[in-house]
Amino acid sequence: MGRTVRTWRNRLEEKVDYWRGFKRTLRPRERESMEKLEAAVRRRSSACGMLPLSDEFEPIVLAMLIDVEMRLSALEEMVIKDG
Repeated sequence: MGRTVRTWRNRLEEKVDYWRGFKRTLRPRERESMEKLEAAVRRRSSACGMLPLSDEFEPIVLAMLIDVEMRLSALEEMVIKDG
């Protein structure tokens, strides 16, 4: 039998567990930002799972960047609108 590929969700949670010590040393506001980024990756699990054989870090960073860009674009639109 062939090897099975771990689910994306399992791979993500293992990476989040790996970062637990890093996260614990962050200031409260930084920790909150880290949790928002983790949530952004979880919301994009389907897209991240489309790269099943890649290193987990690549789709995680892509999902985080998409989230940051979307929030930045929303703020830019608000500034232009209120401008």
